[in-house]
Amino acid sequence: MEPLSHSSTVEEAKSAMKKMVASISGTQLLEEQDFYLHFVFTTSLGGFEDDVEFYFEEGGEIIHFRSASRKGYGDLGANKRRMKKITKAWNKLNK
Repeated sequence: MEPLSHSSTVEEAKSAMKKMVASISGTQLLEEQDFYLHFVFTTSLGGFEDDVEFYFEEGGEIIHFRSASRKGYGDLGANKRRMKKITKAWNKLNK
């Protein structure tokens, strides 16, 4: 998947991303740094945990992300579906 983009400051983009992702049920913010956010998503069925990380390019308008299951090798496409939903919501928010 392609990185996300924004046309605001890193601080504004990071704040908007935190608010948007935190609104998804089963989500917890684990770590926040100047250009980085790390969330864990816990599935309602089975309690599986997936890590989702966002890196905001310093001085740029690009947000890189990574989404991965903590256990096992496959997730039946759950992480990709989640990131497609987040991408769609982000793009709608940033029109």
